[in-house]
Amino acid sequence: MDPPSESLHRNKRQLLFPNSTLLQFNAGIGFPSTTKNVNVNYAFQANFQLPWNRTQIPFDILEANSGYVGTARKKRELGIKDETSYKDDAKLFHFYKLVEGVLNSSGYSGHSCVLQTLCQLGAEPLHSEDEEDLLHEMASFVLNPMNDASHTITEEEEVYSYIKAYKDGQNHKPCTKLYDTCSISLIDLFTRIHDTS
Repeated sequence: MDPPSESLHRNKRQLLFPNSTLLQFNAGIGFPSTTKNVNVNYAFQANFQLPWNRTQIPFDILEANSGYVGTARKKRELGIKDETSYKDDAKLFHFYKLVEGVLNSSGYSGHSCVLQTLCQLGAEPLHSEDEEDLLHEMASFVLNPMNDASHTITEEEEVYSYIKAYKDGQNHKPCTKLYDTCSISLIDLFTRIHDTS
């Protein structure tokens, strides 16, 4: 007589990778500059460490496709946001604060230098002889804090000082006197005077 057959049960498995395995995405674009003998390249690279240990996989991801109720399958109600929901808060002043941090770590007055630069750009906006200059378009957007402006901006908001500096320049106020604690001219590092005559 044959022994009774045991029912086979297979557990679900997670995909684990050898230690230090990376998932890498690369993207880039290159184009000639206006001087024709210099190429400008922009590249983006993202590296993601893949899990090699079960403890690195968030528990609620494992519950998502299992028969158990976990936090990954909670129902969402329309129109109701909580403090954990995603907010698109990428603002230009975050970039300005990053530049300030770099300048501060180099011994300069970062906030004053950024405000002085924005003021100067308000007075003398960037110019390009080529209408299809991508670098000029990007720089013009990033270096204009008015792109962060809202109709209800108040002095308490972090972006206010940057917008005020830019408007000071547009109103032809003396930028170097207003923001005189900056000992370098950032604008001279990446621009040159354009002769319009």
